[in-house]
Formats: sequence, structure tokens, C-alpha cells
Amino acid sequence: MKIGYLGPEGTYTQSAVEKHFGAAVEGVPLVTIEDVFREVESGAADFGIVPIENSTEGTVNHTLDMFMSSPLCICAEIELRIRHHLLGAMDTLEPIQRISAHPQALAQCRDWLREHLPNAELVPASSNADGARRAAAESGTAAIAGDAAASVYGLNILEQGIEDRSDNTTRFFVIGRDRVAASGDDRTTLLVSASDTEGAGALYKLLEPLAEDNVNMTRIESRPSQQRKWHYVFFIDIDGHADDPAIANALAHLKQNAQLFRILGSYPKAVV
Repeated sequence: MKIGYLGPEGTYTQSAVEKHFGAAVEGVPLVTIEDVFREVESGAADFGIVPIENSTEGTVNHTLDMFMSSPLCICAEIELRIRHHLLGAMDTLEPIQRISAHPQALAQCRDWLREHLPNAELVPASSNADGARRAAAESGTAAIAGDAAASVYGLNILEQGIEDRSDNTTRFFVIGRDRVAASGDDRTTLLVSASDTEGAGALYKLLEPLAEDNVNMTRIESRPSQQRKWHYVFFIDIDGHADDPAIANALAHLKQNAQLFRILGSYPKAVV
């Protein structure tokens, strides 16, 4: 089984692959989130894993935007506790002139960096693993990444657990071509937009069936529809599987009020 993931080797997304699928699968590191979607769409990979949100820094918008044009569905979710380390080829903090990491990692460690390395230049990288690769090749550069990146790129762990929040967690989606059956403890993600003709209260009217049918909405995010300016779509998470009778009834009512309605997937809730 081939699993596409946001690479290169040593990223947290690779750790999510191993957590969900184990070590027996073949991981395929890819350059961008779009590449992960395309690899699965073409059949070159059986599944893909992409980050969707972080408990500290919020949503990964590029992943949401890909669902607006991709036919793929969400097959599972993974929650991974993110423990950031300061990595480098040096032995102490003194030689560090710059720190390279993904912007999300830099943001998740901003307080620690401000206190301990206030003069270091912060250099955004396409991934934490890419930052670690740079730290291995460049004098004076350190990186923020996890244990896997330290091992892959032969770096010293200069400081452990430098994230600002001890509960720092990233949620990932497993994307595939086929929907999955109910497990008994599921979540459903929807892509919807309100009707242009509703006027005031359009969003309220769109979501009203969820409240009427006692469906618990756990998350809502808006994104530009990419159709015209100031027009938005909504990504919604609800508890339950789309095939559950109560959920199916609520979704049927919601669909009647929506201009755009798509079930992106029903999938088992993550086990932390």
C-alpha cells in the first residue's frame, strides 16, 4: 500500500502515516499538499495524509481549498501530539544565527524563541524537515522539528519541547477515493454555501436543521469560494455518520437550504 504525504522525510506528516498505517506501508513524500491530492486522484497512491488544523495556530487553509476542486473524500482523521525540538549541528545555542522551520512551527514556539534566542533570524521553510535539512548543511542555522527529523538529518537535539503550549496537537485527514462505513463513533465533514436569495439570516437558516435535529456541530470555517469576490463557502464538522438516520434527516433538510452541498466524508473519530 502506498501512502502519499507532505514531505520530505522527517515531517510530522510522516509520523502521522506511521501512527495510522504502521511501518509496513510505503510512504511517498511529496512536495506540496496539492501533490498529495493529485497522487491519490491519479491512483499512484492508495491514500494521502494532509494536515488540516493545529490546536495552537488553527486551520491549514490550503488543505481546505483543495477540497473545493478535488473529488476525494475524507476516510479518517489522525491527531498527533506535536513536540517541537530545537535542532542543530552545533552543541550549544551560542553559534545560532538563524532558525529555519515551517511558519506554523515558528508561531507555535514564538514565546520560547523570544525569550531564549531573541536575536536569531527566523527563516520560513516549506516544512520543518526542509528546515532541518538546511540546518544540517548550513553553518549557524538551527531548525525546529521532531525526533524523526533529528534522526534523518543527523542533528543534535539542543532543547526539547520548546512549543509554547504543552497540549500542542495537529489534526490530519486521511484522504482517499472511497467512502467508509460507520464505526459507531464517527465525525462528518461538510462543504456548504448559503443560497444567494436568502438575504439576512442566510447562514442561520442554513444551519437551523442541525439544531432542530439535535446534531452537534463541532467546527465551522469559512473560505473564499473562488467563484467571485466576497462569496464564501463553509466547512462544517458534525458528530455522527452521514448514514445515521438522525444525521441523514438533518442533512436532507440542510441540503434544501444550501446553494452548494457536499459530504466530504464520514470517518471514525481520532484516537489520541
